[in-house]
Amino acid sequence: MQQINTGTPAATWPRLAGRLFLSLGLGTGFLWLLASRLAEVDPSAVGAAMSQVVLLQWGLALLATVVSFWAVGQYDVVMHRHFRTGVTAAVAGRAGICAIAVSQMLGLGVITGSILRWRMLHGLSAAMAARLTVAVAGSFLAGWGVVTALVLLVLPDAPFRGVAAGVVCCAGLVVVAVVAAPRLTRTWPNLFTMGHLVGLAAVDTLAAALALYVLLPADLDLALTTLLPAFLIAQGAGLLSGAPGGVGAFEVTFLALLPTWPQDPLLAAVLAWRLIYYALPAMLGGLRAALGTAETPPGAKTPHPPLPRAETGIAAQGEHIRLACGSWLVGRTPHVLVGLFDPLDREDRLDRLIAAAAQEGRWPAVYKCTGRTAVLTRRVGWNVMAIAREAWLDPRHFRPDHPARAGLRRKLRRAGAAGLEISTGGTASMAEMTCVAARWAAAHGGERGFSMGRFSPAYVATQRVYLAHRAGRLVAFATFHRASREWALDLVRYVPDTPDGTMQALVCAAIADCAKAGVPRLSLAAVPEAAFGGSRGVDRVLRRTGHDSAGLLQFKSSFAPRWQRLYLAAPHPVALAVAAAEIARAIALPPPLRQIEQGHADYGFASVPRPWQEPRTCPHPDPRFPCQTTPCPDCCRPAIG
Repeated sequence: MQQINTGTPAATWPRLAGRLFLSLGLGTGFLWLLASRLAEVDPSAVGAAMSQVVLLQWGLALLATVVSFWAVGQYDVVMHRHFRTGVTAAVAGRAGICAIAVSQMLGLGVITGSILRWRMLHGLSAAMAARLTVAVAGSFLAGWGVVTALVLLVLPDAPFRGVAAGVVCCAGLVVVAVVAAPRLTRTWPNLFTMGHLVGLAAVDTLAAALALYVLLPADLDLALTTLLPAFLIAQGAGLLSGAPGGVGAFEVTFLALLPTWPQDPLLAAVLAWRLIYYALPAMLGGLRAALGTAETPPGAKTPHPPLPRAETGIAAQGEHIRLACGSWLVGRTPHVLVGLFDPLDREDRLDRLIAAAAQEGRWPAVYKCTGRTAVLTRRVGWNVMAIAREAWLDPRHFRPDHPARAGLRRKLRRAGAAGLEISTGGTASMAEMTCVAARWAAAHGGERGFSMGRFSPAYVATQRVYLAHRAGRLVAFATFHRASREWALDLVRYVPDTPDGTMQALVCAAIADCAKAGVPRLSLAAVPEAAFGGSRGVDRVLRRTGHDSAGLLQFKSSFAPRWQRLYLAAPHPVALAVAAAEIARAIALPPPLRQIEQGHADYGFASVPRPWQEPRTCPHPDPRFPCQTTPCPDCCRPAIG
């Protein structure tokens, strides 16, 4: 889960004060310019122009205002989805409309907007209300900038075309950065959300401009294409000024950009527009905010039933969550909500996963599912691709002397000749395992993530651990997820000089314990489909990222297991390609590991130290590692990734 800071750092208060004084200074300056400009305006002429606004014009302006504020409310809906607050779309939109309607009239939008959202969204923290307000304001400014730049580039006689071209280029660079650096989307909205926000900004600003346009006097032959650039630039000036409703900045900029048109009817239209677009929504929004909301905080969550597949123990890593329905374990990539493995409910028709993905502005996908789930996805029109094969066996009927396991027997004899001692996890210190894991990560280019486990003390504490010692020194270990009717191999870590057959001996020890416990299934995890004669190009890419698919196939085939195909499924070919690319990148380049609070009896911490943050003492008694007070350069180096 994402941790939210509930306080404001002391260092931010000077910046906030500086912005406040800057806004006040800009607002005062624009008001002084407006006052000097109004000295040349005839108030009676402005009043006469306003009196000529007919009922039809008021009605059309009101309709355009409704459309604009609908888009305003959708900003909040989109950002609530981005932050995954759990607030329904109707409540989020209503709170957003009220907050923006009142705050744009009062000014100091970040402060007033945060207070109103906090008031309207009962159960939402003040910190999250402020975070939403800042995100909505920032997203609107970004959307306004893109929309204004595109309008200035499209309309033939618009000013500042060079600046507009620069803004569009900057927006393109942001898109490239999000695609090339997916870690940005852990805090930034993804491309779907960005596109949605730009579309809402276009609807909002164009509807607001139309509300002003229909209020112009009939005899003022001012085209919408001429008014629109001036309106958008003036709107930006009003926003940047921080004054209530942008008063002063908007009028001065708007009139300056239309110098050849009569000022009196323009000011009359602006005054009427402020009544219909600012004053009326502010009154209604303030009344609604005063009444509060019936929204209540979510009740206590019902306990999730256990997922039937042992590999779902990857959830203890903290990178994946259970959906509220409890039927899916899901992970996130920038643009895809990934359902891992099979759902708990065999009758689940993907509805819950699809709905959850839509709530977050992502495409849905299912990764490493079995054929049963793949059939369900095909029935609803999804595209399916075989990606791997899972090796599994029945420990109760496993016999090493089977003719197909001759290679396994040779490996076990070599391990026995090397003097290996196999034991369970209770006899080794975590420091020894950390050193072994660090050496393995350094030799293999770092650990993999997403659907693959990564070493950390808290994570390993949830698993069954098997250790291999040689001459009193830990040389390898393997960990297994456990469920009521299945075990699954997860972490395999060893030092470079590990004797041949060590990993086979560790797995055989686990198979023997499974057989004693009557567990009917042990999974040796999956091997990429490329290892079974798929594309050599794909296999070459897997090797470059540290996935020796041929070696994995050879290792797991020595147990003569059964093979079950696993699939990747998505709604259409584009989503399938995006899901495959983003999952592969998430596996090869995982984010920093953040362990969630587990409440385990043996540990109670939310973040796990990296291997180089462990005590700087090497526990190896081997003469080649005499460093009893300083770490070895080989075994205690920082793990990559």
